[in-house]
Amino acid sequence: MVETTQARLRLALRAASEIAALHGLAFERAIVLQNLSNVIVHLAPTSVVARVSTTTATVRVGDAWFAREVAVARHLTAAGAPIIPLSAEIEPGPHQHLGLVLSFWKFVQILDQPFDPFQAGRALRVCHAALEDFQGTLPILALISEAQQLLDQLIAQSEFDAIDVEMLSRVSQRVAHQMQQLPMQPLHDDPHSGNVLNTTHGVVWTDWEDVMIGPVEWDLASLVAAPWVFGTDRDKAEVALDGYGRSFSDEALNWCIEARTFVALVWSIILHRQHPSLERQARIERRLQWFRDRER
Repeated sequence: MVETTQARLRLALRAASEIAALHGLAFERAIVLQNLSNVIVHLAPTSVVARVSTTTATVRVGDAWFAREVAVARHLTAAGAPIIPLSAEIEPGPHQHLGLVLSFWKFVQILDQPFDPFQAGRALRVCHAALEDFQGTLPILALISEAQQLLDQLIAQSEFDAIDVEMLSRVSQRVAHQMQQLPMQPLHDDPHSGNVLNTTHGVVWTDWEDVMIGPVEWDLASLVAAPWVFGTDRDKAEVALDGYGRSFSDEALNWCIEARTFVALVWSIILHRQHPSLERQARIERRLQWFRDRER
């Protein structure tokens, strides 16, 4: 597994370097900033960052999700929304090379100080407002339906015991039904604390590849679900909700926290298979126990 992960990283670096060179970008070295569901690479010393789909590409086919991300980023940048913009030095893409999908973004300097959760919530509200008039085609509740399909695959691969299979199947059906009852609009879809950055340009949101149509409470649940489940940083989560503005439905938020935790559980297992860690395994077990306790 480690060798497979390292081989995928090497392929991602090669894909980013070759496409950048093909488009005339002169750089000295490729610096890996992140290696999880995607490989994020700074092509130093330029201000270009390559985003290469690796783990996600083992689940998704084609480049539609990267194309949606680029389209939404263009729209949000034009509206002056607080996001990391696409690169202006090289065609942002998406590009396909060596069986991988990649896009190019502007490098921003991340500050050592953690982001202000109030500003993160406010920035998300600004993004939601800017997305209201987005005219592109987006999938409806895509992350929910994708998680349902992945759950079926994990069940077929005997990932869970019989009792958990029955429980998670009930959860899967319930959250899909609940989400469909709520008002919807274009969303970030994955605005957890790892996708908001404190930069020299202020607090900005990144990683728009999962953008979809759904209830605004889904995005808010992505902000607060982990603190609710793991019992950590709940005060910061409350501050983020204050920053967004208390104009949402508490009932819908509770539904979305369950749905978000369901999606996070499934994707944690996928990530753990390719990037195993004791911490991720513990989080998988905690999410499972959270559902077990609720279903009693």
